[in-house]
Amino acid sequence: MAPLALLLSLLSLHTLSAASDVIVSNIEGRLNTDLPLDGVRVVLNGGAYSAIPRQDGSFVVHSVRPGAYLLEVQDVQSIWPMVRLDVSGKAAGKLRALLTHNRQPVPFPLPLEPLVAKPVFFEKREGFQWSSLLMNPMAIMMGVTLLIMVVFPKMMANMDPEQLKEMQQMQGGIADMLNPEKLKEKQQQQLKEKRKDRRE
Repeated sequence: MAPLALLLSLLSLHTLSAASDVIVSNIEGRLNTDLPLDGVRVVLNGGAYSAIPRQDGSFVVHSVRPGAYLLEVQDVQSIWPMVRLDVSGKAAGKLRALLTHNRQPVPFPLPLEPLVAKPVFFEKREGFQWSSLLMNPMAIMMGVTLLIMVVFPKMMANMDPEQLKEMQQMQGGIADMLNPEKLKEKQQQQLKEKRKDRRE
């Protein structure tokens, strides 16, 4: 039993010494804004590491292990850029940062400015405009109808009497086709005429 306990204690000491050999870095930056920073948090990888900025906007994320991280600023009043961070495992404080939206390198301490301060989530309702009223489909239809009502009688007045009769006959035929009772009467009359022709 004693050798097993000795082995376990040696193993735990080895694990502790290996954990103390891991190089960690601090990430420093500053949020440059005129708006208050109440409720603002700086997070890495959605909350693996986090920091609360001071009143002057400066922040420090402590004891960050080597790896690749995505730095975000959680703020309800402004939209901040995301920063990709590479923390080196070779030397403490060896960091590299790139803005995700334009891939430009960022110096340390990170100077961050909001992309949009006080974003507007709702569009303002437009006021009354005459052009929008005139471009309405119903207004266009009414205008065309009015134009036909004014122009068509003038065209009819200048028309030849023979052409006018032909046009009235065509309109009468169309009206009969659209009216089912008149269409029936017309068909019955045609049947009677055919019967008369047969008898003769």
